[in-house]
Amino acid sequence: METEWLRTFIVAAQTENFRETAEKRFITQSTVTKHIQHLERALQTPLFNRQSKQVTLNQQGAYFRLQAQKILSALDEGLQQMDSFVKGYTAKLTIGVAPQIANSTLPAIITAFQHRKPSTQVVIELLKSNEIGEAVFTGVIDIGLSKLTSTRELHTVMLAQEPLQLIAPIAKKEYDAFTLLQQETLLTHEYAPYWQEVQQVLQQFTSHQTMHINQTEVIKHFVKHGLGIALLPKSVIEPDCQQNLLHSYSVKEFSHIVSDTYLLTKYVSADYDDFLVACNSVYG
Repeated sequence: METEWLRTFIVAAQTENFRETAEKRFITQSTVTKHIQHLERALQTPLFNRQSKQVTLNQQGAYFRLQAQKILSALDEGLQQMDSFVKGYTAKLTIGVAPQIANSTLPAIITAFQHRKPSTQVVIELLKSNEIGEAVFTGVIDIGLSKLTSTRELHTVMLAQEPLQLIAPIAKKEYDAFTLLQQETLLTHEYAPYWQEVQQVLQQFTSHQTMHINQTEVIKHFVKHGLGIALLPKSVIEPDCQQNLLHSYSVKEFSHIVSDTYLLTKYVSADYDDFLVACNSVYG
């Protein structure tokens, strides 16, 4: 039984359309028909009901679809592991990362870790901070880099407590922070754990407008285009400020509010220890 027959069958079972299957698989429609016929002969049972030019998956086909998916998943995983072995990797570490961390300190952390453990393959999964603890606990990922702790019993290390800084477009850098907070729309990330504290401080200002945007990179993009201001952790905005793409302020009214970063794992291992060292080298 050829694996290409199985791959064609999986797509055909999803689309129930051989022409569309051919387009998705980048093969001819006649090849699709041949793959399905070969598979049906090998299994000694039809997998589709055929009426005129229409095909629909039958009961046997629906059952075999699950088996085919398992076969291909096992094969693909084996091929991936073999590829890693050929490339010199002897271990794999799956890291779940909150987007805010992925877009700021993660590249430096991965670089430092790979310098220490070049034979360990790193796989990155982008997850929301409130999903990372559960993913670590259930074994979906090995290590989590999160802005939140978890209610699960996990080994947790605080990597950083960063002050928030007010960012504004370069065109408005001559304005003082108080004026900006009074006049400009504050772009907020309402899922950020520090946002409630920010709201309490904002009550001091007689007027302020807010706009919820739940992606840090989009917030920075809006600020660069003059569509508001924002309060973000120092590590998130530092590269943009260094390149003169944003202007930042340290505002004393917000100085007590910090953004925490945590490292989460269920099992402490040698790879975890090296990853922790890499994190500490970046966060200091």
